[in-house]
Amino acid sequence: MIRRIASISNSIVVHVLTVVLIAGGACLLMLTALLQTPVGGRFFDRALADNSDSIAELVWLVENSPIEIEAFVLSTYSSTSRAARIDDDFDPRLVPNPGKSQMVTSGKSDVVSPLRERDVRFRTIGVFEMRPFVPIERVPKINAVILQHLAIRLDDGRVLNVWLAPTISLTTRPNFIIVVFGVLIILVVFLSGALRLVITRPIHELEKNAEQVGLSDTSVPVAVEGPRELRRLSGALNRMRMRLARLIHEREQLIVAIAHDIATGLTRLRLRMDEKPETADAGITNELEQMERLVREMMAYARAEHPLVEPELIELSALMRSIANAAPCQVGVIAEPGFEFTMGGSPMALTRVFENLIENARRYGGGEILVRLSQSSSGAEISIEDNGEGIPEDEFGRVFEPFYRCETSRNRATGGTGLGLGIARAIAQTHGASLTLARSEAGGLAARVFFPVELAT
Repeated sequence: MIRRIASISNSIVVHVLTVVLIAGGACLLMLTALLQTPVGGRFFDRALADNSDSIAELVWLVENSPIEIEAFVLSTYSSTSRAARIDDDFDPRLVPNPGKSQMVTSGKSDVVSPLRERDVRFRTIGVFEMRPFVPIERVPKINAVILQHLAIRLDDGRVLNVWLAPTISLTTRPNFIIVVFGVLIILVVFLSGALRLVITRPIHELEKNAEQVGLSDTSVPVAVEGPRELRRLSGALNRMRMRLARLIHEREQLIVAIAHDIATGLTRLRLRMDEKPETADAGITNELEQMERLVREMMAYARAEHPLVEPELIELSALMRSIANAAPCQVGVIAEPGFEFTMGGSPMALTRVFENLIENARRYGGGEILVRLSQSSSGAEISIEDNGEGIPEDEFGRVFEPFYRCETSRNRATGGTGLGLGIARAIAQTHGASLTLARSEAGGLAARVFFPVELAT
């Protein structure tokens, strides 16, 4: 579960959201800091003018209402953007401001004009001094990072304190359009920066690494870094490079071996014609048959990874029993109870895989050949085992190379062409399976073909 959460947290989406949230938070902090400067005072011009009528009406209500309902009048006026309270005298930090006083008395209400003769004082409260200056237990909470505090002397000598948060009016269409487009521009800038930081830059690094690494240089892989998706892409690119490098290496070996074997065949033909002209026909026929066999094997190897037939449903148990019954030797088949694995593929190609493996077991084994079919939660495995001498474990990987033969005489009658295992592995990989070699329980060789459970239909 922890690994799953860590994998999700390292995805591109989470990285982009994190960058956007951090950038948005930084922007909010910058805006908050900007509002604590004299620039923030510009927001109060609109706040004071918009609330001039309501402030004048509040003063009139307080002065003309019974003292018993005074608290009710103040609580009715207060909201998330404004608050009011009555004290005995002015706070010493409040100062007169003729310009702001004119804004407070600019309303159109009938009760505004008396305020022009009153003592009105002002003070701007920043976010860092807001809580101690405006006690939460005495003044309703105001959702703002800066407040305008104004105080008006009442006719009984007391002081009415009013706190206003800055407001932006969206009632008119031009203002609404400007704000909406401003928000959209900010979001686009943040998102573009996040995409560049999280996606574009790592992709450029991946491109640079891919350009610098050659196919033959498998010792310097593409760097696997960045979000989860890009790391998976880098890993897939490295695996593709390895497969291409292996393919190029095998094709190089194939060309060299072709040139060598054809040259050898031609040399034999020339020697037979020069030394024994009277018996040349039989020898030439034999050499031509071997060369034809070699060419067929090479064509099969070249086409092994590119089957030309449409895939069909294949039941592996039935396929193996059919191959075992048609084999030129005795082949035993043991399947686990309940073994059942059906997949899509080429029956002809898979038949060739297991025929090659059975033929190798017949040729180099001790005479007993056993096919085991086993199944697990991860997939199905088919093992062709013999009781022969086997081959050294350090040869398990090399025998798949084209024209590599553990039997070094290069005699076609005993050593074959050296392409059989390479063809079998290429066809298996084309079908999504893997072919490996191991020691059999009888001490010989076991060729194991594993089909992942994802292939089952």
